[in-house]
Amino acid sequence: MKELKPVRIADNHYQVDMRGWMCPYPKYAIEMLLKKLPPASLMDLLVDCPAATKDVPAVARNQGSTVVEVSTIGDGEWSIRISK
Repeated sequence: MKELKPVRIADNHYQVDMRGWMCPYPKYAIEMLLKKLPPASLMDLLVDCPAATKDVPAVARNQGSTVVEVSTIGDGEWSIRISK
């Protein structure tokens, strides 16, 4: 299994690239990632699994985070921005 590597792209803003990870892994990974995310931070989760665009926001909201936006970044690729 690949290793998740959060990248800090600005103060309190991180990016995690999960492109290439089959569903349902992004849905399960978001719980762990949100626990590690500092308060008042943003995280961009990059995915290429269509189901993740619905599953990840649902899990994030269930964990008390806000889904800022889900945007298309390429052909069959999305960025899910989450605020904690």
